[in-house]
Amino acid sequence: MPIINLTKGGKLAQKVTVADNLLARLTGLLGTVRPDPQKALYLTPCAGVHTFGMKYPIDVVFLDGQGKVVRLFQNLPPNRMTKVIPSAKSALELPPDTIAAHAIQTGDCLKVITDARHQEGWAGLKKILHWPANLFMALLWGEFVLSSFLHWRQNGGILSLGLLLVNTLLVFLFLSRRESTDISRRVVDWVIPIVTVGLSMALRPYASGNSSVIALSMAIQVIGIIGMVNALASLGRSFGIIPANRKIKSSGLYKLVRHPLYASEMIFYVGFLLGNFSAFNLAAVLMILPGQIWRAASEEKLLSREGQYLAYMKNIRYRFVPGIF
Repeated sequence: MPIINLTKGGKLAQKVTVADNLLARLTGLLGTVRPDPQKALYLTPCAGVHTFGMKYPIDVVFLDGQGKVVRLFQNLPPNRMTKVIPSAKSALELPPDTIAAHAIQTGDCLKVITDARHQEGWAGLKKILHWPANLFMALLWGEFVLSSFLHWRQNGGILSLGLLLVNTLLVFLFLSRRESTDISRRVVDWVIPIVTVGLSMALRPYASGNSSVIALSMAIQVIGIIGMVNALASLGRSFGIIPANRKIKSSGLYKLVRHPLYASEMIFYVGFLLGNFSAFNLAAVLMILPGQIWRAASEEKLLSREGQYLAYMKNIRYRFVPGIF
């Protein structure tokens, strides 16, 4: 139905969807990549809007309880926030240049007839959750940075320094990683990575008296850490835990195998278990290793939706070990 300007007699022909609950208002137009000239979004109640995460500018018309225009924002760019408009009870989000095209002015009285309820899109939810999730994971890994630093400061050693470097790098990657263009919606693809990462965080040191075994364990762990640092450097802002498409990587260690980070982590866990053997660590590592294989397979299933990754898989035949697996 049209939006009618009762003051001037004009009509805006856009189809109007109404966002009248918290989640619908939060998602709004997030996740859309371009304006739709045939659509308008009516937010109620609403006294202020933001465009964080948007890809394009929008026009915003704030209305009071009687439908009178109390404030206008033309071509509000992405990543901005309007002031709170105390007299506003609702807002219309319109394609850019709509206000100018229809000569809408403060004081005009608009009649808004809605066509349907706004559906909260998955893409919009991803936008909302992106930064809180990144911040949460960065804070969580910050604890490991602190413990790694304290251990290195107290005991020194290349292994402690390597763990400090890996954990610090992970914090920066969580804070800077790019948004996914696609993400798995299968519950199992969320549960297994989370459980696998949780088990890796639960591993505990266990003193071993055999110096030869300890030396071998440390050597294997150092190899794993070197691999992790290089793989993370190659992965960069495409890093993540849940299977998602954050831009396909084929440089650095990804020229050798398709999953160098998981391969390096598995090397590290095997080395850790060798020098810190206990029933719990053994059980945890025996679940972590197949978990990493699952993660690799589920990521490939998602990324294979793109022809670019199918070509990459043909070029790089092995997941973890060149010429073997």
